[in-house]
Amino acid sequence: SRFGPSAFRHPRVLPPTADAEVVPALEAMCGEVPLEAKAAAASPGKTRLDCVDGCRFALVLPIVVAHFARFATSRRALLQFLTQENILVGGIFVISGYVAAYAATKVGEKSVEARALARPELFFWRKVMSYYPLHAAVSTAFAPMFVAVERSYGTPASTSAFRAVLNFSMLQAW
Repeated sequence: SRFGPSAFRHPRVLPPTADAEVVPALEAMCGEVPLEAKAAAASPGKTRLDCVDGCRFALVLPIVVAHFARFATSRRALLQFLTQENILVGGIFVISGYVAAYAATKVGEKSVEARALARPELFFWRKVMSYYPLHAAVSTAFAPMFVAVERSYGTPASTSAFRAVLNFSMLQAW
């Protein structure tokens, strides 16, 4: 059943329509309910789309492999097959658009979530801050490698510093 003990192996399985009355009934049926499930019941929201995470992983993994394939093989046919990541990036953009639309609409209705779109600048900063700490940590961890490579090619320190500023401000691809 939907509310059996297996429903609480993962806290995201709790139905978004659950309210505070559902948790005691679940406790009576299933025993103890995890705290995450109680918190989800106390603040109902949208169901997380786990299938989207799986699709994103399926698209990102070949992109990561393609970034390193250039160093792993010199066979031209295999290299051309493995480095078609531009098609996969398009798929990621499509999924990202779907997730943005899902986040901005009301479930079961054909209308927008006014709270989500009231302050677009807040939406922008939330998105940036959801991944920037990881970007900053990884860039900092790999900075010595980048500096060593720049030095080995005789790149001037001013150019290396400029590239570091572009990287940490996330403007390197613009």
